[in-house]
Amino acid sequence: MAESSQSQPEQSVSGQDKPGPDRPPCQKRLQHDAYTIGWVCALPKEQTAARAMLDEEHEPLPIPRNDHNSYTLGSIRGHNVVIACLPSMGTNPAATVATSMINTFQSIRFGLMVGVGGGIPPKVNLGDVVVSQPVADYHGVIQWDMGKLERDGRFVHTGSLNRPPNALLNASNQLKSNHEMYGSQINEYLIDMERKFPRLAPKYTRCKCLQDPLLVSESSWSPREVYFLSWLWEPIIAIIAYLLGSWAIDLVNEENVRLSDRADGARAPREVRVHHGLIASGNKVIKDAKSRDLLDKKYGGHLLCVEMEAAGLMNDFPCIVIRGICDYADSGKEKTWQEYAAAVAAGYAKELLGCVQPSVVDAEDSAKAILEKVHQGIESVQRTTAATRATTDSIRSDLHTDKIKRWLCAPDPSSNISHARTLRHEGTGEWLLESPGFQAWRSGSRRHLWLHGLAGCGKSVLSATVLDNLTNGNDGLILSFFFDFSDAAKQTLEGMLRSLAFQLYDSGLDSANHLDTSFQTHRDGSEQPTTKVLWGVVFKMLVAQKKVSIVLDALDESRTREAVLKWIKDMVLSPELVHVQLLLTGRPESEFLRDIPPLIGRQNCLPLDKQAVNSDIRSWVTAQLSQRSDFIQKPLSQKLLEEIRKKVGDGADGMFRWAFCQLDSLGQCPYEEAIEEALESLPQDLDKTYERMFESIPTKLKSDAIRLLQFLVHSKRPLTLAEVKEVIATKIENDSQGFYKKRRLFCENEILAYCPSLVTVVHTDVEELYLAHFSVKEYLLENDCFKTVAASISITRTCLAYLTDINGSEREMM
Repeated sequence: MAESSQSQPEQSVSGQDKPGPDRPPCQKRLQHDAYTIGWVCALPKEQTAARAMLDEEHEPLPIPRNDHNSYTLGSIRGHNVVIACLPSMGTNPAATVATSMINTFQSIRFGLMVGVGGGIPPKVNLGDVVVSQPVADYHGVIQWDMGKLERDGRFVHTGSLNRPPNALLNASNQLKSNHEMYGSQINEYLIDMERKFPRLAPKYTRCKCLQDPLLVSESSWSPREVYFLSWLWEPIIAIIAYLLGSWAIDLVNEENVRLSDRADGARAPREVRVHHGLIASGNKVIKDAKSRDLLDKKYGGHLLCVEMEAAGLMNDFPCIVIRGICDYADSGKEKTWQEYAAAVAAGYAKELLGCVQPSVVDAEDSAKAILEKVHQGIESVQRTTAATRATTDSIRSDLHTDKIKRWLCAPDPSSNISHARTLRHEGTGEWLLESPGFQAWRSGSRRHLWLHGLAGCGKSVLSATVLDNLTNGNDGLILSFFFDFSDAAKQTLEGMLRSLAFQLYDSGLDSANHLDTSFQTHRDGSEQPTTKVLWGVVFKMLVAQKKVSIVLDALDESRTREAVLKWIKDMVLSPELVHVQLLLTGRPESEFLRDIPPLIGRQNCLPLDKQAVNSDIRSWVTAQLSQRSDFIQKPLSQKLLEEIRKKVGDGADGMFRWAFCQLDSLGQCPYEEAIEEALESLPQDLDKTYERMFESIPTKLKSDAIRLLQFLVHSKRPLTLAEVKEVIATKIENDSQGFYKKRRLFCENEILAYCPSLVTVVHTDVEELYLAHFSVKEYLLENDCFKTVAASISITRTCLAYLTDINGSEREMM
């Protein structure tokens, strides 16, 4: 080219722009979009055979800088064709060449992969042509070395290649019919090649030097013996034909051909045979008969040919594969037949294009457009597959997580947190979040913090407030556990460790493998871990984290206080857990006052600010008076409302629980004077408050209320509202003992009337009844009828009366 490569964005297809002595002058120069057929070869001799089949050769065209192919342009039977040769053998170079070709010549509709291959005897012989065609479950070409190696050493074929375009398959079928009726034109094309390119004749056309070893090996006779037998056979043939008729002539002629072939193993001047079927493609050369035959057997005996390029094209270039057989893919692999095999394959390709109307080609989508759709489809499938795999992995992970959860029976603190949130009045507790002590703990300058206060001061609500604050701040991993007097599973060190272990596991961190290992060690969950094992697993999982904040609420509600304190000590003193912070809440009881201050420092043991709590209580009382229906539905004077606000808000002395109970009592007063009298005689503390509430239970309901409270004080878990209705419907008096369906409450809300302000309903997966506060349990246990012996007798009699009276009949229970 006249210009340098730096200034010229495109280069010529070929360096031979001028005609040479053996190269005819180019007759045409077309545009890139005029070419609709792509022809790919693997060897230069295949490219030579392809060029020799062109009706005319066109001038080269510029190609993009990033296209490294070398193209020959021309026309065959009315089709403009682009011929390209691979830089090396194999499926990958083929894919690269095809991709560049259809990007440069974007009007290409489909292509031909034309060249030589190894035949599968005895189905094919040297010099035959094999054309890819769908067979059984295969699309015409299979990549035999694409698959996976199984654990047992077996190689399993995977994947599928595209089938040839319908236009080419239809043309191939048309050509089959033509061959049956008129014979093949391949020999004519070879004669034409010999005439146009005499220098190609010695190798690319029929010659006596091409011997088929398979035909030679079929006979142990010498060529001279075969010739002599053939000479004797001719008069015998004539007599047989005369006696038996014309049907014997064909049989005899075939035998003549076989004897002629055997005479010197040379290529007979017979018509080229064309086979249609399965071609195996791969990146390795097959050159031993055993491997070849095993491969044929693997694919049901359908193989006709093996080669090394077609698989790289089929999914990136809609094409048909045409192979001239040059060897038998065995140890006798030679190159003697390659030129002739390339020529007959090219001849068939030319004959095939003659059966394809140019208008049919023009009507097809371009290969580039087809591939873009295919790639879009593949990307869509890949996205769907990835999403499906992610969903499957998630389901599998969720199933395993459920197994771990069932194994641990881990108490869930979320119900406590949710209940505490419902009790919190907006704006309360902010003083704690803004306090220097909490800010220092959150920043890490204080490693541990113990917040202590009297019963009913709102510690659990403050714990939920802290958790929300930490979550919003994204401060590392956050764990929590709420000790709970009403749930036996939430009262021990073991229950706490089970909960923390599952929270760590459910966070999805890599440290989860420690719990998985323990699960497997315990026979996949069929055995339970000890408290020591649980602590070891939690320790390892905590060590693997960067920053962890653990909130432990209501230490005083634990039944294993000494064990919990020992665990806290191990946590604080461990040099491997300096990144773990503890925030503890509870009453300032003797065990805690003895152990916690020396362990974490007295400066980190903070009593709740009573003045700040009182301010929160007054704010809460004000909101309740303007929101609760038992106040807003009564025509109360502003003066009386202010008096309620003042006496309840100021008299709480830091106890939210006390203020809550007083508002409950005042809300039940039927008229204004009753409210005024109640305000004049407010109880001084929680015990006196509970005493007044207990005495206010109507006499008619009292025995049932006591039994219900006995269940709540001593049961290891809360009661569901359905269970509560059954308890109330059961009588244990001697004269009327039994279960009475008619005593079932109409409305579950009426349960609260039996024990006003002493119980509360918590909404989780099911509605459950709890004692309203730990201080309620403490008060009731001071009463003789709630002590263990008396309460156990009452509970036992209730259960026996219920079970005996229903007689196992589900009908009576409905």
